[in-house]
Amino acid sequence: MAGQAGWERRVEMLEARIEHLEAALEGLQDAVYRQAQHNDEKHEELRARIEPERMAIDLAQDALKRGL
Repeated sequence: MAGQAGWERRVEMLEARIEHLEAALEGLQDAVYRQAQHNDEKHEELRARIEPERMAIDLAQDALKRGL
């Protein structure tokens, strides 16, 4: 009977550890997803800024601001 109780306790400990690891993995997945979304937004901003029409407008505005 003592051997069975030992195994049951060990299984309970392993189940608790698995639950903890699953929660940690979900948190990591969420963080990776948020970072990917952030990176996508930044890349899109950069793409928009280097489009020829946008760049021409920005350069013209900068030139006007500097009095060139």
